Amino acid sequence: MKLFKAYTILALLLITCSLSAQTAGIQARLDSMIIFIGGQTGMTIKAAYPHSAAATLRTLTDTITSEVEIVEALPADTQMMNDLIVIEQRYIITSFDTGLHYMPPIEVLQLPDGSTYSTDPLALNVINPFQQIETDEETGVAIITDVRAPHDAPFQLAELYKYIPYILLIIIVIAAIAVGVYYYRKYRMQQAGIEPKPKKPAEPCHVTALRELEHIKEEKLWQRNLVKQYYSDLTDTLRRYAGARFGINAMESTTDEIIEDLSRHLPTTGQDVLRLRSILQLSDFVKFAKHEPLPDENDTALKQAFEFVNSTTLLPENEPEDKEEQK
Repeated sequence: MKLFKAYTILALLLITCSLSAQTAGIQARLDSMIIFIGGQTGMTIKAAYPHSAAATLRTLTDTITSEVEIVEALPADTQMMNDLIVIEQRYIITSFDTGLHYMPPIEVLQLPDGSTYSTDPLALNVINPFQQIETDEETGVAIITDVRAPHDAPFQLAELYKYIPYILLIIIVIAAIAVGVYYYRKYRMQQAGIEPKPKKPAEPCHVTALRELEHIKEEKLWQRNLVKQYYSDLTDTLRRYAGARFGINAMESTTDEIIEDLSRHLPTTGQDVLRLRSILQLSDFVKFAKHEPLPDENDTALKQAFEFVNSTTLLPENEPEDKEEQK
């Protein structure tokens, strides 16, 4: 700003010194000679003439040239310096055409005797921000090229840190809405006298085991030479049943460990333990010792599996225990 004031005073002094025999002077300048396309810059016109001359300063409108347009004409500022009148008129100009635009002298000051004063010629360079100017190293000629497209930066997890509070807030809001909807529906059902549908009771473990044994019987695996698969399915069914019925970890235990855990619930010499031991040991021989059981042994193993489940079924307290009928 101080530099601008110094230039202004110097220009006025030059205009004043050039005045002789009651003459006038004019000056024009641009705030910036280079703008981006569609950008704006200021143009200032200063005129000085004798107080007695009663000169007229013309105001510009619309355009200066076909490429340079006037966006706004600001109010003129008039000052008195000795016997001179100094008028400063500012314009906001723009251009939508790239290139170096020549602005010829503009006649803006007219004295009563008919003489006119024009500004010095100006030049405005309009550039495209999406282009860059490169200089050929061999010829030294300036070449306008397109700006390189932006590169995709790799995604980094740290970029999500600033969004974590918002994500947590969204999750909390969704959870609060879900809980509110649940209790609202529950309240409405209570007001309407509608009882919630009771959950379907879990299927008893012996029912599941018997259904799986029936499926194994219908598949006839050993009859199709799938003996290992037959005994694997058979022992898995019994292991799952024993685990659910007696609360032991039968799926991850060996045959001896299963029998040891089962002895805490059943007599060791009882038929139930002997049946299960026989099936598990025969299965181990088939899977690990490549034993080929006889057809009668396969049928017996399935029969003993049915007997073990039926014999150890846990009946509800309000139902009579009729194991002979189940058998």
